[in-house]
Amino acid sequence: DDSYPLYNATECPFVEQGFNCLGNGREDKDYLRWRWKPMDCVIPRPDVQSILGMLRGKRVVFVGDSMSRTQWESLICLLMTGVEDKKSVYEVNGNKITKRIRFLGVRFSSFNFTVEFFRSVFLVQPGGMPRHAPKRVKSTLKLDKLDNISSHWVNSDVLIFNTGQWWVPGK
Repeated sequence: DDSYPLYNATECPFVEQGFNCLGNGREDKDYLRWRWKPMDCVIPRPDVQSILGMLRGKRVVFVGDSMSRTQWESLICLLMTGVEDKKSVYEVNGNKITKRIRFLGVRFSSFNFTVEFFRSVFLVQPGGMPRHAPKRVKSTLKLDKLDNISSHWVNSDVLIFNTGQWWVPGK
């Protein structure tokens, strides 16, 4: 799609360095024009100004793994294309975007909203090892207890979960 890309990752301060393909020297640029096209469905190009307006005063929270974090980064970079004063968009704790931080939040101060990310790959708490567990059992999960950071997700206006790849056989 020649109308893509939707934003330039090398100009977005919220892209983790490892995911900045062009900034890391990737020469082929055809992938920048890829667009998801589901069968029998037309997805319109995002209207960034309209989205910024809809998010005014809201709290958007992503919860999950590195895939969630890259979706979080992408949404922020897309939304920044509609913000005149780029300095009005900042990480709330002054953190650099990295996979090592469990919480990241970006404030769009001129629109009074945040887009936050909480790392929680299973959404639930890890459990202790059963006393006579087989050697192949490396860890357990308390499926009836949400992750100990789940109280921070409360009061979000939009909550996006992603943990699918962690629930495969062998985990």
